[in-house]
Amino acid sequence: MRVFLDVGAHVGETARVVLDPIYRFDRIICFEPVQACCQQIKRIEDSRVKVLPFGLWKETCERSLFSPGSLYGSIFPDMRSVDDSASEMCRFIRASGWFRENVKQEDTVFLKLNCEGAECDIVDDLLSSGEFEKVDFVVIDFDVRKIPSQKHREKEVKQRLRRYSFSQVSFCKDVMVGPTHEAKTRNWLRMIGADRVPVWRPRRSTWNAYWNYLFFVFWKNFA
Repeated sequence: MRVFLDVGAHVGETARVVLDPIYRFDRIICFEPVQACCQQIKRIEDSRVKVLPFGLWKETCERSLFSPGSLYGSIFPDMRSVDDSASEMCRFIRASGWFRENVKQEDTVFLKLNCEGAECDIVDDLLSSGEFEKVDFVVIDFDVRKIPSQKHREKEVKQRLRRYSFSQVSFCKDVMVGPTHEAKTRNWLRMIGADRVPVWRPRRSTWNAYWNYLFFVFWKNFA
């Protein structure tokens, strides 16, 4: 099964893009802990879209999310531009546990992490548990840069990810290029070959990962 996991789905901006038949996703799973945002995603009339009213994190718990519903809503009160006087109690599920119960080894998994600072905890948990090996392609937005108490985490997580080649691991600053969110998302999917049949699967083929890396270098320098 071809699965898109949208972690930090907000109001479904990414889900609406990946519904395009060119990407051939069988399931699009939206993780969104803010209830008002979930209601907006549920307006998408497509049976492939499933809305889960919780976020992924390093543990299963309930936590306050500050500035809920905004583009920078975060569980970290020192997030830049966050209003720590406005919050919503939200539910979070440990990422590795959810993956273990819901993601199969034979699935082709695309993962988008744009979760305002929780991305490093999620990646660390998936790596430590071995569940990261189920991910074929991931794009990570390091919002920890905007959080003084967490900004050091980007370097630490990138160090752990060094053994994974492009296109299995992509960073937003490199691949999310374009004038709109839709254009940025489509650019990432194009660069990793999501619009081609069959899609390259780097975790199952080091050789394909190598050629994808060469394609990335060529695109950055000559496109």
